[in-house]
Amino acid sequence: MLGSILDRARRLLGDDEPETVVIATDPDMIDDIVVALVRPDLDRFAGALAASLDPQMPRPASPALLAGALATAIERIGGQGRPVVTRSPAGLYTPEYWHVRINAADARSRSILTRLAAIRDPH
Repeated sequence: MLGSILDRARRLLGDDEPETVVIATDPDMIDDIVVALVRPDLDRFAGALAASLDPQMPRPASPALLAGALATAIERIGGQGRPVVTRSPAGLYTPEYWHVRINAADARSRSILTRLAAIRDPH
């Protein structure tokens, strides 16, 4: 079932291998948005975020640092929303996913998350 959902998302996005899926609604609505990232996508996302804030800034390497950097980016563009970042599963030998959630995100916050998630290589 999950495979068919991902296949449908790929067709809708026009991408054979999408790295992320951003869930958004009406641009004028305030809503929660969520992005799940695997390690290669997380590295690109965090690198692009750090570069957009300060070219000398190191990549945020923990969920708390990533949430803080996202909060700063949202504040700088005059957006609203509260970023929450979690990591799962906690096992050492399982594929790791980072879940980036922005609670009560407005259109500006959705735009920055969408733009950062779409970057394939920030360098």
